Amino acid sequence: MKRLMCAVFALGLITAPAHAEWEPSGPIAFWIGFGAGGGTDTQARALAEEIEARRGWRIIPENKAGGGGRVMAAQLKDAPGDGLTVGLAINTTFDFPVNENISIDDFTYLTQTAGSQMAVLARADSGWETLEDMVEAAQSGTDIVWANWGNQVEAGAEMVARHFGIDVNHLRGQGGRSAVNALVANDANVGWGGGVQGPLVAAGELVILASAEPSRLVQAPDTPTLMERGIMDQGLGFQFVMVGPADMDPEAAAAITEAVHEVLNDPESRTAQFVTQQYPPGPLFMSGDELKTQLEANREANVTMMEALN
Repeated sequence: MKRLMCAVFALGLITAPAHAEWEPSGPIAFWIGFGAGGGTDTQARALAEEIEARRGWRIIPENKAGGGGRVMAAQLKDAPGDGLTVGLAINTTFDFPVNENISIDDFTYLTQTAGSQMAVLARADSGWETLEDMVEAAQSGTDIVWANWGNQVEAGAEMVARHFGIDVNHLRGQGGRSAVNALVANDANVGWGGGVQGPLVAAGELVILASAEPSRLVQAPDTPTLMERGIMDQGLGFQFVMVGPADMDPEAAAAITEAVHEVLNDPESRTAQFVTQQYPPGPLFMSGDELKTQLEANREANVTMMEALN
């Protein structure tokens, strides 16, 4: 048995991929495109700690909230490409056509980390269980205040409203948790949740009225999607995306991507456990040119949606 274990260990040493040779020349600034306490912030800080522990790199997370991640992105695109400045935001930061000062070509796309469970939510004490319940309330005189945090989901709320012929008041917050917080505080009676709503749905405080993903949600497998209902032609779910400046050193990009994947591939890691619980089914690994191509396709779909609204 001892000889067998030694042989297995030796084989592992031979077959395991070697780490990229690049090493940072100083601390890595890890810019977080949303405020403290949300899903972007939580996973970014956990990821930074675990990469530090595994690689010995110094990584300094810093929140740069605003504009759905665009405040961070606008600064990141002009940062040096030496690998010492990277950022984490969501795909709509880069693929939603709202800010011509930021383009997809301004960045090096390192990797996805996780994806959303995008839902239309309501307070359980509203008595609403379906979109039709919300519409009936609106038609009976209830003011619908829809909590969101970005341009794409606000456009999605407007598409739902127009589909049913009702009016909604848009309440804009910062970060995915802001919409859920607005519902809990009774500042809104409907809102979007990208995944942070999970514990409150499980506790019976919030209910899912519809899925805004291309497929039904893990917590509501019997609740149809907005696409199934014919309300829109695309999902509004998001993915977390880690990026660097467009001229980023390819060796630095490869090494940082490898370090992130190493953490996310480990089911024992705190980051992997967080994203699996919060954003099932778990970590995502699309990276590089494949990721950039996906963002370009997303942008085309978003342009189509905005043209339909206009």
